[in-house]
Amino acid sequence: MTASIGPAGLWQRSAAWTLDGAVLGPMSLLLAWPLLSSRVALFSQRMNDLLEATGHAMGRAIIDGVPLPALGMTVMQDPSIRASTAGLEHALWALGWPSLATLFVVSAIYHTAFEAGAWQATPGQRLLGLQVADARRQRLRPGRVLLRHVAGVASWLTLNIGHLMAAVPPLHQTLHDRLSATRVWAARPGMPAWAVAWLALVGTVSLALGAWWMASAMATMQLALERSLQ
Repeated sequence: MTASIGPAGLWQRSAAWTLDGAVLGPMSLLLAWPLLSSRVALFSQRMNDLLEATGHAMGRAIIDGVPLPALGMTVMQDPSIRASTAGLEHALWALGWPSLATLFVVSAIYHTAFEAGAWQATPGQRLLGLQVADARRQRLRPGRVLLRHVAGVASWLTLNIGHLMAAVPPLHQTLHDRLSATRVWAARPGMPAWAVAWLALVGTVSLALGAWWMASAMATMQLALERSLQ
């Protein structure tokens, strides 16, 4: 490491995180799949039940002549909506906890092995020229790296505000960096063109998937609404 090394910024860290996530996500999903296969189907069914119940409730409210300003509240108070919501919550919990637990354990092993190793960086971080170290740029012990990973839960629980703290100069420390007294250093300022393109691709795919899901959800509710009005 040289004296020119400085704190890594938010975008550099985001690119590294998404690169590692492209490895950790599928790996964790594969390991957890024996528990998830039946739960994915249940979650999909419960989500579909809620969307259909919403469409039917809107249809009943329209037939009953509920004024437009009161339509939303009337639909939310419909017993079928409450029952479907409760079913979806149960299915989401059943699907979510094994997924998150597996991802947490796999990520802990991955980050500890790489960040406490000779690279002082995960493969994604290394591609961006980043290193995880202490304030004096010294390598972290495995226990310290594991503590940093556990502290990362706090950054997620703040709805990612803890992660966004990496945008604040001059140290660009996230919440979990501060809690574990660690730093992420960059060998060079700025982002390489390929990393900018990668983040653009990730953002585009995420927006496309979100738009696809919204369109599918609206189509399901519209079909249920039309059936109720027939």
